[in-house]
Amino acid sequence: SLFFYGTLLHPAVLRRVIGHEGHTLSYQPAILQGYTRHHVKGDTYPAIIPWEQAQALFNDSTNAIAEPSTTERTVRGSLVTGFSPVDISLLDVFEGD
Repeated sequence: SLFFYGTLLHPAVLRRVIGHEGHTLSYQPAILQGYTRHHVKGDTYPAIIPWEQAQALFNDSTNAIAEPSTTERTVRGSLVTGFSPVDISLLDVFEGD
């Protein structure tokens, strides 16, 4: 099971990354409690971090994430199940470090 909150929320993008139609995959809406989603400065993708860590980073002017409202303590996304080991490897390559 994997939680997606960014680009891979879109089934067409996910299918392209894993290289097949994803007939074994099951999607359901999900909410990750105690985390916040943020834009990463200088990049096009979001990141999630624990809410408490976000509070500390926003008090540091050298932080690496753009400051959004941190009143929300949840991240909406999708929980997807049914991946093969090959799918996971391809997703790891896509996500990078």
